[in-house]
Amino acid sequence: PAPLIPLDLPSDIHLEFIAADKTLEGMLDAGELDALFATYIPNMFLNGSPQIARLFPNFKEVEQDYYQRTGIFPIMHAVVIREDVHREHPWVAASLYKAFSEAKDLAINGLYDSDALGLALPFLLDHVEEAWRTFGTDFWSYGVESNRPALEGLAQYVVDQGLAPRVVSIEELFPAIYS
Repeated sequence: PAPLIPLDLPSDIHLEFIAADKTLEGMLDAGELDALFATYIPNMFLNGSPQIARLFPNFKEVEQDYYQRTGIFPIMHAVVIREDVHREHPWVAASLYKAFSEAKDLAINGLYDSDALGLALPFLLDHVEEAWRTFGTDFWSYGVESNRPALEGLAQYVVDQGLAPRVVSIEELFPAIYS
C-alpha cells in the first residue's frame, strides 16, 4: 500500500482506522457506527434490516433539487497522470481521454439501444429520458470546464470541512491545461 500522507485535521475531527477483519457495513450492523456514506447500497439495507434507513427517503428529489440549485453533478471518479509521465509522454493524456470517451459512448449507447438492451430493467428508457431531462444528455461529462461547478464546489467543501486551509483554484489544480 501507498504510504499515508500526514493530515493536519481540525481538533473536532477524529480519524480512526478500522481493524483489518472488520467492514464498515459490519460495524454499522453491530451498532459501532451511526451512519455510513457509501456509493453502494449496503446488503443489510437490501435484505430489509430494520437497523438501517436512508438518510433522505426522498433521495431522488433531494439530489435533483441539489443539481438544479448548484449545477453540480457529483464526480464519481477522476483520472490523473503523474507529472513526470505527462512531461515525458504528453500523448498519454489525449490517448486516455479518447479511450475513456469511447468507452463512455459505448456504455451510454447501450442504455437506449432497444434492439439489444444491455440491461433488462423495467422502464429503462423512461429512466434514461428522465436523467436527460434533469441533467442533460451528457451527465457523465468529461473535462475540466464541463465539471467546473463540481470541482469548485469540492474545493470549497474541503475548506468548509477543515480539510484544506484555502480554496485551491481550478487553474492551480490543472496547470497543464491553464498554463
